[in-house]
Amino acid sequence: MMMDPKQYVEQYKNASYKELLQLKNELVSCISEFEHDFDKEELVWDISPGPDVGYQCNLEVLGLIAPMLSEAFNREYERGEKDMDDYLNDMRKYYGE
Repeated sequence: MMMDPKQYVEQYKNASYKELLQLKNELVSCISEFEHDFDKEELVWDISPGPDVGYQCNLEVLGLIAPMLSEAFNREYERGEKDMDDYLNDMRKYYGE
């Protein structure tokens, strides 16, 4: 049984911007993979719940974390101790540049 998207997102309510960014990137990757591969013969549709349900849940979770990501960005970089130079450095480290 899959977890309700709202319950799943609840565990990230105090997450940092980087943690939410990582979750967002994982969701986008899974969503893109489904959209790219949905018609491939190897995709197993006889499991329950099917890949389409996972896709729908990922879309819903992505919609739920978007405002959380924005709030975390504002909390840490706009109103917090960090500034945009810190953001640039943090993102370079995060993306391995």
